[in-house]
Amino acid sequence: MRRQFWVIAHRWAGLTIALFLAVAGFTGIFLAFDDELEGLISPRLFHVSAPSEGARLLAATELRRRVLARYPGGIIDRTPLHFERGRSVSFYVERIDPQSHAQVAWSRYWDQLFIDPYTGRELGHRKWGDIGQGAVNLMPFVYRLHYSLTLGLYGSLAFGVAALIWTFDSFVGFYLTLPVRVRRKVGAVPVGGSIALRNWGRRWQPSWLVRWSSSPYKISFDLHRAGGLWIWPMLLVFAWSGVAFNLTPVYVPVMKMFGASDMREQLVPLPMARFHPKLDFGAAVETGRRLAAREMARRHILISDDGDSALYHMPAAGIYIYRFTSTRDFTKDGGRTAVTFDSDTGALRRVDLPRGANGANTFTNWIMALHMAEVWGLPYRIAVSLIGALVTMLSVTGVIIWMKKRSGRVSRKLRRS
Repeated sequence: MRRQFWVIAHRWAGLTIALFLAVAGFTGIFLAFDDELEGLISPRLFHVSAPSEGARLLAATELRRRVLARYPGGIIDRTPLHFERGRSVSFYVERIDPQSHAQVAWSRYWDQLFIDPYTGRELGHRKWGDIGQGAVNLMPFVYRLHYSLTLGLYGSLAFGVAALIWTFDSFVGFYLTLPVRVRRKVGAVPVGGSIALRNWGRRWQPSWLVRWSSSPYKISFDLHRAGGLWIWPMLLVFAWSGVAFNLTPVYVPVMKMFGASDMREQLVPLPMARFHPKLDFGAAVETGRRLAAREMARRHILISDDGDSALYHMPAAGIYIYRFTSTRDFTKDGGRTAVTFDSDTGALRRVDLPRGANGANTFTNWIMALHMAEVWGLPYRIAVSLIGALVTMLSVTGVIIWMKKRSGRVSRKLRRS
C-alpha cells in the first residue's frame, strides 16, 4: 500500500511538471552553446576585428564614457572591465523615468547596446528577448522560455514551484526503481548478508536496462526508468539549482539552515535611490581594485588578470559590487569573486568567494555553475545538452506511460460494466 501511494504521487507530480521539464530540457540543449549560437546567428553584433595589426582595446572607462556621450542622461549599472579580443562589448542602457523616478530601458525598442571595443563604434542594439525583432533575439527568447515560458514573474515563479516538485519527485522516482521487498516464508533458512545483497542487486539490475526488443510501451517504460537512474545525480542538481534560480524564498531559508549567508541582506533599500554617488565610475573601479587587492592578500589568494571582471552599481542600495577573478574561481570565465562597498564612502561591506569560505555557499555556486555549463569546458557542455535531451525524453515517456495505463484502466472498467 505504501509503494502504491508513492506510485500515485510520482504519477501526478510528473504530470504536473511535464510541460515545464519538457520546455526546460529542450531549450537547455541549445543554451549550453548560447555564446556560439549568438555569434553564429548575429555575427555583426558579436564579432569584431582589429582595425589594424597590434590595435589595442579601449579602456573600460573610455568605452563607457563614449557610450554615455551618445546617450546623455543614460545610466549603465553593469560595466564589463575585461574585454575579449574578437568579441563586442554589450551595455544595458537605462534612464530615469520623469514620472515614476524609476530606472527604465532607454528606449521602448531596445535596451542592449553592442559596441566595438577597439573603436567605440556602435554595432547595433536589441530589446533583449523580444522575438518580434527577429532572429537577433532568438537565443534570448529561448532563454526566456527556459526559465519562465516568456510569462515574466509569474512564469518564473511557476518554474520555481515546478523545480521544487521535481526535487522531491526525484527521490520518489529513485525509490520506485528499487526492487520490491520479498517477504521470507515462515521457516525459511536465513540468507547471508553478502548473498542477500547480491540477490537484491540482481533484482535491481533490470531497472538500469532497456528491453529494446519489447513492445513500444515497454521500451517507453524502460527508457523512463533507466534514463532517470543513469543521470539521477545530475537530475537532482538541475532540480535543486532550479529552485535556487527561481524560488529564492524557499531556497535561501533552507540553505541558511546549513550555514549559508545571503548577499541580499546587504541590499537594504535606501530611502531614496542614490543615482549619483560621490564615487564616480573611475573612482569606484580604483576603490574596487584596492579593496580586492587588500582582502585577497589578507586571505593569501591570488588575483588573475585573465578572467572576467566587472563593476556593478546598485543605486537602490547605495553600493558598488566589484567582481573579479581569483584562484578561488572555478568557472570557465571566472569573475565570481567580489567585494561590495558603499558607493559614497568606499567602505567595505562584504567579500564573496566562489569556494572555500562557506560550505553552503560553495555548494550553491557549484550547482549553479553545473546548471549553466560553466565548468569543465566543451565536454561538459556537450553533456549538458545531452542531459537536456534526456530530461525532455523523461517528460514525454512519463506522459506516454500515464496515457497507456489510463487507457488500460478505462478498458477494464468498460469490460466490467
